[in-house]
Amino acid sequence: MSRESAQKSAANLSDTRRNRLGTAILRRVLSVFGPAVACFFVKFIALAYVLTDKQAEQRALPYLKHRFPDARGLRMKRHVWRLFTAQGEALIMAVALANGQVKVRERNPEVFAGVRNAPGGLVFLCSHFGAWQAAMHCVNAGGREVAFVARPDRNADIDKSRAFSSGEAAPMHIIDTAGAFGGLLEAFEVLDAGGAVGLMGDRCLETDSVPAQFFGGTARFPVAAFFLAAKAHAPVVPFFLTRGKTYRELQIEFGTVVFPKRPLRGASGVKFQEDVQTYAAELERMATEHPYDCFLFENVWEDRT
Repeated sequence: MSRESAQKSAANLSDTRRNRLGTAILRRVLSVFGPAVACFFVKFIALAYVLTDKQAEQRALPYLKHRFPDARGLRMKRHVWRLFTAQGEALIMAVALANGQVKVRERNPEVFAGVRNAPGGLVFLCSHFGAWQAAMHCVNAGGREVAFVARPDRNADIDKSRAFSSGEAAPMHIIDTAGAFGGLLEAFEVLDAGGAVGLMGDRCLETDSVPAQFFGGTARFPVAAFFLAAKAHAPVVPFFLTRGKTYRELQIEFGTVVFPKRPLRGASGVKFQEDVQTYAAELERMATEHPYDCFLFENVWEDRT
């Protein structure tokens, strides 16, 4: 697949999903009654999307078919509804975090403790999972400058740069993927200065990807984060932001920290495949525990089923 066709096929589904009045009402409900009440109304909004938005449903099916291979008919419809509901709730939780209505805690800080305060830069590997829009804003990067490599959101209602936290996290700026070498040049400068850079690891908008086993099939994931980390001699820290036991809490769960190395010249095999497989296994583990928090609205599987 060419870069142009890949980008076209992977266009953000959210770019065309706008409802300013509905968003304004939900924001008002959130500010007055809190996230639990706002998330209650999301269930009905999600049902409306299941009944009317066939494009969104089709984009959700590849993941759901691999996650729930035995589901058919109404059972699959129910999975679609629960996925859409969780996505709406995640957006509300991200805004609630910005409003100061939600606290964040680290579920397994010991996994990250060894590299958080170590010298040098580090790469955070994010996923379209849970309240991901707020993920880079609330992670404690050990006082580092924080940057996020991302494509700017066309839909202002879900603009990731608007979900910010006033907590312990350092200020963050967005590195536009339209920059030099997809923003990687600027990202390397941040790492070289000892900062932290966040990249998405589950959506492949580039031709430089490698295969990995994921929910019983061969999927393709980007290698940009591992390439950048290897060049900067920095660790890669996968992490996921999910809702806690109540609607007043978000929790960060860190995955296995990876220390990628640049492949030797002339080395055989696929570059960074082992590192990407480690990340894919972490994503599958989290999606097994939280099946409706995985917002893979792209068909990442090579079989295209």
